[in-house]
Amino acid sequence: MSDGILITFEGGEGTGKSTQMERLAQRFRDQGREVVVTREPGGTPIAEVIRNILLDPGLEPDGMTELFLLEAARHDHVEGLIRPALERGAVVLADRFADSSTVYQGFVRGLGAAVVRQLNIMATGGLEPDLTLVFDLDPDEAIGRAHGRNAAEGSASRLDEEPLAFHREIRQAFLRLAQAVPERIRVVDATGSEDEVFGRVLALVEAWRS
Repeated sequence: MSDGILITFEGGEGTGKSTQMERLAQRFRDQGREVVVTREPGGTPIAEVIRNILLDPGLEPDGMTELFLLEAARHDHVEGLIRPALERGAVVLADRFADSSTVYQGFVRGLGAAVVRQLNIMATGGLEPDLTLVFDLDPDEAIGRAHGRNAAEGSASRLDEEPLAFHREIRQAFLRLAQAVPERIRVVDATGSEDEVFGRVLALVEAWRS
């Protein structure tokens, strides 16, 4: 690949990663880079249809069904959007990627990290992020944010309605994963104002690039 960079943004629901991703995208654009901002599940027409299924509050797929749907969306996303952008030399910023499946389906849904990793590799062709930022925030505050966002937008997400214990498990699982892969994953303290959090994001990205 050329000088393309893949940075993924991970964390529980309502941790503010999407807002910070947009701000980092603008910083790269100001430096003259082509930036592709995308999300999982989603990013391509097929993957966006799968996203609607996965987040539908009226559906209750089990962990294995979630995983296979996610991996189908991920494969289309990588081949249709991410890999071509990296080959052009773009900076790709993705709101979630394979680590989310490891955490949500592998650790918390109980399918096992090894099973999820195998499917992730098949779906991505072995593509891994250059850098992953995990946004860490107390789930009580994070879910309050998510519910407020949904009310403002008139939207709903099945994952936001999971019990608080589920979101606490998600937080701990992301922190465990960050400890296991320190060469790629950095944890961002997501407390405080947007400006304060963005300062932490910039510091981590600049330290990684230096």
